[in-house]
Amino acid sequence: MNIRSFIQRHQLVSYFALAYGITWGGILVLLTSKGFRFAVMSEMQNVLVMFLFMALGPSTSGITLTVALDGRAGLRELWMRLTRWRVGARWWAIALLTIPATTLAILTILSAFIAPAFAPNFQIVGAMIGLIAGGFEEIGWTDFATPRLLKKHSALKAGFILGGLWAIWHLLADFSGNIAAMGSAGWLLWFTVFWLLSLPAYRMLMTWVYTKTQSVFVAQLMHASYTGWLFVFTPATTSFNQNLLWQAIFAASLWVIVVVVVFVNRRK
Repeated sequence: MNIRSFIQRHQLVSYFALAYGITWGGILVLLTSKGFRFAVMSEMQNVLVMFLFMALGPSTSGITLTVALDGRAGLRELWMRLTRWRVGARWWAIALLTIPATTLAILTILSAFIAPAFAPNFQIVGAMIGLIAGGFEEIGWTDFATPRLLKKHSALKAGFILGGLWAIWHLLADFSGNIAAMGSAGWLLWFTVFWLLSLPAYRMLMTWVYTKTQSVFVAQLMHASYTGWLFVFTPATTSFNQNLLWQAIFAASLWVIVVVVVFVNRRK
């Protein structure tokens, strides 16, 4: 069996292997160059290099496999989904307002009743980080992986599977940047709450929106809203327990939103 035949028969396996390979391979090269000194991985230049590998992994994989499988026709269809923006006001509202509204509500309540340290911050650079992450990653996660998962699973199950793989894909970068400061037990708890509990729920919402809009552009901005607003509003507190608390409430809130969406759609 040649490579093209393998890719044709195992499209999702090929995609995830390539996306993980590019991102994790690049981060491992960076770690090797630093002698696996995790204490220096939180320095800005190293964070930016890891961010570059993370942006390139899903996007490069999606484009490469789209060309390999569908050629120019595949690229034309990708461009159509990237430029589809007429989707209705309610889908734009869900895509853009869910995260800022949820985050602001949580932090405002916590700052009023628990501690002022929970007051939302405003770091505008977070918006740029969100736009870059969403713009690149969703070329792979939404345009390539999501439609193929939807051929085999419901929107909820497809979103849950992709959300789990999306969360685990962050593992090496998050471990490299945080293990020195958090320690093994603290980092594991953090990764579970911040990534494993939150991303599957949000990806289920993203997949639901995609089934209604067929727009990669909306997915890009929905991803950008998630990453960007979390960076923008993250409170100034440096307490691990306080950060973990509001992130846990945030993750639980996402699952509540998923349950509400499922309930409303089943009633319809």
